[in-house]
Amino acid sequence: TNAEFLKEQPTDLDLRRLSLLYMRNEIREFALQLGLNSDDFDNLLHIEETETWKFEVVRKCRNSFALTFRHIKEVFERAEIPNIHRLCKLVKGDPIDFDKEPEKWDIVPTEKHIDKLAPLIGNNSLKFLIELEMEFNTWERINFRHTVERDLVKLNREILEEWRNTFCKMYNLKPTLRKIAQAFSKIDKNIKIVEDTLSDLF
Repeated sequence: TNAEFLKEQPTDLDLRRLSLLYMRNEIREFALQLGLNSDDFDNLLHIEETETWKFEVVRKCRNSFALTFRHIKEVFERAEIPNIHRLCKLVKGDPIDFDKEPEKWDIVPTEKHIDKLAPLIGNNSLKFLIELEMEFNTWERINFRHTVERDLVKLNREILEEWRNTFCKMYNLKPTLRKIAQAFSKIDKNIKIVEDTLSDLF
């Protein structure tokens, strides 16, 4: 939480991360402290999914009050919402030396890569999806298909395939192992495990 960071305005990705760190009542208290009123909350009543609701609340706060990370820090401290150092989780992640072997990280993941990576995500499916910069409505759609058969590996594989085959094409992005590695680092996964798992495919 250095001075330069605190001056910045959070991006949508930052707000998605933030909304995952706090409970619904904490996000509500945060918004009230900033000045969001009952009408603002009423306009969000149609959103049933909790994670989407929390994200829309903090996004409304950012857009209404020109929110910076300093405002977030000060409001959380004033409202006594626990553990302000959770802010660090918005930007942290294990450093990855992509310069060492850049060609391997620029590989477009194949089905074999995805089959090996899906089990490593574990129960961090939603966080991982967010770190790939996909929307909460994508999570709702994919997760709904897995509500009966709770197979995490299948769920995580579908997230990776959705990102590679749909999201990246929609935004004209090249899907690379580099982006996947960055997402892993943000969900507290050791990149060495990723490298070891994919060693025979590099």
